[in-house]
Amino acid sequence: MSLCFENWFKAIQIRRSRRTYTSKLIETESVTTLKDTIRNLNQLYEGVRLVFIEKSPDPVFIGAVGPYGKITGAPAYFAVIMKNENDFTYEKAGFIGQGIVLEAAMHGLSTCWVGGYFNREIAAGEVGISIEETVVAVIPVGYARKNLSLTEKMMNQVGDYHKRKSIDEIVGGLPKKQWADWLESVIRSASLSPSAYNRQSVSFFIGENKSITLMIANPDEETNVPKGMDRGIAMLHIEVATKHHQIKGQWIYEQEANLVTFQAED
Repeated sequence: MSLCFENWFKAIQIRRSRRTYTSKLIETESVTTLKDTIRNLNQLYEGVRLVFIEKSPDPVFIGAVGPYGKITGAPAYFAVIMKNENDFTYEKAGFIGQGIVLEAAMHGLSTCWVGGYFNREIAAGEVGISIEETVVAVIPVGYARKNLSLTEKMMNQVGDYHKRKSIDEIVGGLPKKQWADWLESVIRSASLSPSAYNRQSVSFFIGENKSITLMIANPDEETNVPKGMDRGIAMLHIEVATKHHQIKGQWIYEQEANLVTFQAED
């Protein structure tokens, strides 16, 4: 299985959510690569998968206006589909979804995660799912307009839409002066992961054994976009960054404690 982790590390730095797109169709070569990437991502986990829909997602957003306004003009979208709500499936859904987001960025394409405000029935009909499956998120993809829309300008003027918490705010555990050389780069990559409403609910604990544990703030809080999906996106950024630094490791899932940990090999 071939996933472009090196390219994705660069994409982490340049990716920005966009909500308005031109009508230009995605170039054929890019479509082919995106489909190949989806096939590889869909082999990673059971119970989650991606589908590429080569038509406008506008019908999926009819009557669904989120806190940041409508998304318009995209020529295509990705659907994130999940079968079961257990065994960290939301994390796995976020992981593979962010993989295709970063791959799209490498083709000059813009995207925007939408997990709360869209018509799930219309999406399910367009995507084609089994009775056991649910479309948990849609990700419009296309070429963003050169100039920001009025809504996007307002979001930037507010000043908190792209603002990230400092490393000190999101990391605990081993003092920074004792970190391995690669750890700061990995944590900074994780801190750039998008989250619903930019809530940044994921924090990190650095263990003495070169481990990174991802915790969710107020995990029992009911939200229309499960926080596990945010954690899965952060996991993908950690996976990409550790691969970039040639650090091998594995993910450890603790169901009872609701923790996910990346354990680096010695």
